Order: sequence, then structure tokens, then C-alpha cells
Amino acid sequence: MRILITGAEGFVGSNLAASLQREHQVIGLDYLVSRDRSNLPESMYYINRDLSKVDVSSLPVVDLVIHLAAVSIERISETPAYQDINISSTSKILEYVVRNKTDLIFTSSASVYGSGVGFTESSPFIPLSDYSKTKILEEKRARFCCENNNLNATILRYSNCYGDTTYIKNKFYPGKKGIIRTFVENAIKGRPLPVIRNQSRDFTFIDDVVDATKSVIGLRGFNTFNVGTGVETKIEDVVDLVGQALGKPLTVVETPPRKIDNLSRRSLNIDKISHLWKPKYSLKEGIELYVQRM
Repeated sequence: MRILITGAEGFVGSNLAASLQREHQVIGLDYLVSRDRSNLPESMYYINRDLSKVDVSSLPVVDLVIHLAAVSIERISETPAYQDINISSTSKILEYVVRNKTDLIFTSSASVYGSGVGFTESSPFIPLSDYSKTKILEEKRARFCCENNNLNATILRYSNCYGDTTYIKNKFYPGKKGIIRTFVENAIKGRPLPVIRNQSRDFTFIDDVVDATKSVIGLRGFNTFNVGTGVETKIEDVVDLVGQALGKPLTVVETPPRKIDNLSRRSLNIDKISHLWKPKYSLKEGIELYVQRM
């Protein structure tokens, strides 16, 4: 199968591309400052282009598009106009899949639900950021476009992926450093860990995220799934797990809640996808593997 991955240089994209390349012909698309310090194998065919402005007729024809490319929630918070880049990029991909009758996997976010626990795919949207509002709009456009053109498409709502070892700053729109990456890097350098009290998340290890995404390849019709663990973990407990993985005592510094997407709790219900995929790694196991890879 020929697969185009947008956002291929990013955290999830680069891990997914490396895994899929073992069995498929993978084409990576992203927008880099230079071709140096790539997260992708040199042997992989790569397109360095701004997806929001691309002529879709110039892109190679594939069997499946996995659309990961997005400006992060932090960048959109700093520059709200960046949300137009995400919308335009998704519009380009929808134009492409209609033109070529291509299957689509579109990665959304658990942030569309807002704050709470046990969210199912039918839970109401309560977005707390422009980024989340953009994801909702993109989901709705994807559904309308794909259902009206009889295309196979799946939306995946990821929850707090961790395990990132990618080089970030080479991208025109750099990705974010998640809380677990920040904790591990600070701990290794002997710096205090910035902790926001009384918050929890559903943390999903990158290997599980990759497997979940691969599990929906080939599905027919239009589908939507949560991708998480279903386990709510307090941020303070993450500190303990990082300390155990590194075998060293850690110091923390209390940090005020961020202004964007300021939700106190999050966990997802993953029953719907469970016949296709289930997470393999507990948070303890995932952090231990992550520390080994750093």
C-alpha cells in the first residue's frame, strides 16, 4: 500500500512512518526550515512543502492519507491566525482525497471534549481553546466531505501522547513538548519539575498510539474512535513514576495552570475501538521505556 503521512517529521508522524515503512511504501510530507536533522529515514521519499498552500494535483497518488499535520495548541494560542493554517491544510487534504478517491485517517484530539472523565465518542464538544474549536470544524468538514463522496475515513481523537524523542525546532511551526517530556528532560538535567496541582490526564504511550492508528487502516465507511488508556492519572503521580524510572529523587516547583485549554481532568472511554486495538503499556511501563530511549 502507498501511504502519504502529513506532519511526518513530527512526534507521532515520524514514529508512525518508521513503523509503516516496514510493510508499506510511505511518503512523508512536512514543512521544515531545512532538510537537516530529519526525524525520518533518509531512504523515505519526502516532500518539504507548506500543505496549506500546496497544489494537490502535484502530490503523488496514494491509497491512504494519514493526516497529522497541525500547528500546535501553543502556537495557535500565541498567534490565533495560525488556526487558519490547520483549516486550510485539512481542506487541501479533503480536496486531495476526493480527487483521488483515497482513504483517509484524520487525527483529531481529546481536547474537543473539554474537562471531564470517561468521554465517549458521542460526548458533547466543549472546547476550551481555538485549537480545539479548529479540530471540531475540521472533523465536521471531513465527515461531510467523505460521506457525501462515499469515501472511507476514520477520525482518531488522541489523548496526551508521550514518548517524544524528536527534534522539534527544525519545523516552521514547531511542535510542543508534552508534560512527560518536560519532566524527563528536567529530571535528567537535575532541574525541578514544573507541576500544576490538582490536574489529571489520560496519558498514551507512543507505541500504543502507533498501533492504534495502524489498527484502523482498511476500515470501511466513516468512523470515529477515542485513542487513550481509559486511565486517569494525577500529575503528581507522574512525578513519582519519572523518579522511579530514573532511580533518583526529584524536586518540583508548583506552576500556575496555563491559560489555554485549562482543564482539570481528562480520561477517555475506549470501549468503541477495543475490538480493533487495546493499549499494551501502563504509564509506568511507558515511562520506563521512554527513559531508556532518551
